[in-house]
Amino acid sequence: MTGSTIQAARSSSGGAFRRGGGFRGAPIAFAVLILASLVRSADALKVTIGGHDKECFNLHADRSGDTFVGSFNVVEDGTASDVFDMIVKDEDRSIVYSFKHSSEHKFEFNTNRDGAHEFCFTNNKGHPHTLYWDVNVGHHWAHDAATDAHVDELQMSLDSMREMYYKLRSEVIYQKHREAAHRRTADTITGRVMGFSVLNTAVLIGVALFQAYYVKQLFESKRRGSMSTMRSV
Repeated sequence: MTGSTIQAARSSSGGAFRRGGGFRGAPIAFAVLILASLVRSADALKVTIGGHDKECFNLHADRSGDTFVGSFNVVEDGTASDVFDMIVKDEDRSIVYSFKHSSEHKFEFNTNRDGAHEFCFTNNKGHPHTLYWDVNVGHHWAHDAATDAHVDELQMSLDSMREMYYKLRSEVIYQKHREAAHRRTADTITGRVMGFSVLNTAVLIGVALFQAYYVKQLFESKRRGSMSTMRSV
């Protein structure tokens, strides 16, 4: 959209709202108020994938240029690494995004066409792992490319705000599960250190008791030997 077209659209919509209530920022304020009612529920899955198995899920893009934003984490084992491969294909079976050998990953990419997109996760390990997967799809309108022929200012603002909300939500979920995985790793290491300390202490106590018993037996043996010698004399 050219600068004059944008200005014309803003003037037209702004004039309509001024006649209704005299508030020039009404389109944006109205967009904020009804954003929650237009945001679609996010797709979030927690699934266990067997060793060397693959699971696939479909998510629909309404239009070409939609943005997929999300993340995945291995949730049950904070020490796991290089667990999953992720490949995304569109309806033409073309690969639009891929990432390999990771236990946690954030992704964001734009589609080349509308329709169903297949997200496939492959477990590279020989035993099952549980995956938490979160993804959202939205559309961001370029303000310098929008025209009255395909979107008005209100719809453009709603779609852009919805995409920003998805990005923020995905980042929060990713950081939450990443922190949980690191906490599990720290707890595992702490438990191992505590176990080693207890074992080391037990060994030291056992050695000390054995030494005390050995010294006691040595003195008693010498004492019995001395008494036997005195009796024989």
